[in-house]
Amino acid sequence: MSNTASNDSGLARRATWWRLFGLLTLAGVAWMLATPPLTGPDEVFQARRAAALARGQLRGNVVGSGTFQMIEVDVPDTYVAGGDSALCFVGAPVPESPQRGFAVVAQDCPPYRSSSKLTTTETGQYRGQPFYWAVVGLPSLIDTGVSGTYLMRLVGIVMTTALLASAAVSTMAAARRRLASVALFGCVTPMVLYLAASTNPSSVEIAAAIGAWTTGMLLTQADSQPSGREVARFGVSMVVLVLARGLGPLFAVGILAVLALLGGKTKVFALVRRRDLRAWAAGGAAALLIAGWWLWFVQQTYAPPERPGSGVATAIGYLPFYIRQSIGVFGQNDSAIPPLAAWVWVAALLGVFAVGLWRSSAKTIVISLATLVAGLALSVTAEGLSLPPIGFFWQGRYALPVLLGAFLLATCTNPVDRPASARADTPDDRQAAGRGAPWNVAAFLHTRRAGDGAVGLALGLFMAVHASAFLSAARHHGAKGGDPQTWWQLLSNARWSPPLTFPLLLVIYLAALGALAWRVVGLDATPPPRSMRGGGDHTAIRLTAHR
Repeated sequence: MSNTASNDSGLARRATWWRLFGLLTLAGVAWMLATPPLTGPDEVFQARRAAALARGQLRGNVVGSGTFQMIEVDVPDTYVAGGDSALCFVGAPVPESPQRGFAVVAQDCPPYRSSSKLTTTETGQYRGQPFYWAVVGLPSLIDTGVSGTYLMRLVGIVMTTALLASAAVSTMAAARRRLASVALFGCVTPMVLYLAASTNPSSVEIAAAIGAWTTGMLLTQADSQPSGREVARFGVSMVVLVLARGLGPLFAVGILAVLALLGGKTKVFALVRRRDLRAWAAGGAAALLIAGWWLWFVQQTYAPPERPGSGVATAIGYLPFYIRQSIGVFGQNDSAIPPLAAWVWVAALLGVFAVGLWRSSAKTIVISLATLVAGLALSVTAEGLSLPPIGFFWQGRYALPVLLGAFLLATCTNPVDRPASARADTPDDRQAAGRGAPWNVAAFLHTRRAGDGAVGLALGLFMAVHASAFLSAARHHGAKGGDPQTWWQLLSNARWSPPLTFPLLLVIYLAALGALAWRVVGLDATPPPRSMRGGGDHTAIRLTAHR
């Protein structure tokens, strides 16, 4: 490849990344503005720890005992009064929630006020590695009012969407890039974007795991010649995953083990000989040591309370709620998408999973199914047996770094050859297959017409659930945690209104996601041969369909 062509392809790659990053960030900003300050999952505690760490407070005095053990930190009074304001939006948990006991607060709530005066207060967030909170807390040094709170959220959004944009670029270099991109779209659930907009490290952990899975599989394919850019994307994802939350190191080691098993000994040894990968491996090992030391230190200083498991049978009974929670249960588990919407999402994503397995190798099928089972089993053992012992009740989103890997494994790997009777690899073959016997289902599914229809259906279902999630949260926030208002009351006389109106924010949200979906629809089903892509770096992402 000439230097001019290489430079052109590099510019195209960067332009693609920035477009994807911009659209994902726009969707996150819509969630950020539609969600009242400090009302995300434990966001009051998250913001207090972030503000404390930004001011150099790594430790605090332990107060309380038992399950609700907390520490005291000195933060601007904004984050004390803001906690009172956020309580106004707390409602009764959704009926299926395992957690009970939240009181519905009266609606005469104090306004969110700005104050830079340092006040001693409590936070329940102090065990996880401090790096995420130290970064998102920086805006609180600039502004201690509502603007600083929104800027905290924006930093978290940017961290999450940058990782997701890199993952999307990796799926576009997969052998079945359109299928892989549909799977990635399905892995970015409404909950992931909502968490990104709510000052919560779970979103960064999930996005880092998605990036590690997608780019890692690009590196481990038998015919791949990874570029330095791809190695760097994988290295960044793994380091961020290790440093994001308490379970991050465990997830990172598990992903490495699965990828090594998938690539095989020959491919692993070939990768280890690369100098750039060894450098990232050293960085990952350093991050692992730092995270391990911190978790040991916290265990010695703030030992988590012993929490017996609820029992395997009970935890299995919670699984439907955990799955729904991974897609869209908001606030303090007090607003959620309808159960039907959650199962529509699950059905669409399982359909993509099945199509991915259809042309996967036997090893990939086994590993993908095992990863799916492991993701579900993690929720059961953590809640039912307190393994791993996190010290408090389990949330379904905690298992997403493992669970989502199954869908990416099934779709990002190279396909295997099918019997000749089922092949339709050229436009003429696909056209002939479309006229073939009606019982030749495998051949028909490979036609462009069937592929376009299936992709459009899956993306349409995902978009519909995204809209349902946004509207469900809007009704809860507009009612300030009280009895749901009618749609007319929400639009004309909401108890709380965002900086922009809910309808406008919904349009922005769906427009950003719709643009992402349209890019996926326009992708070729397969990328150009790797020999045409500069030894593993894909050229300008083509959005023209096969004619």
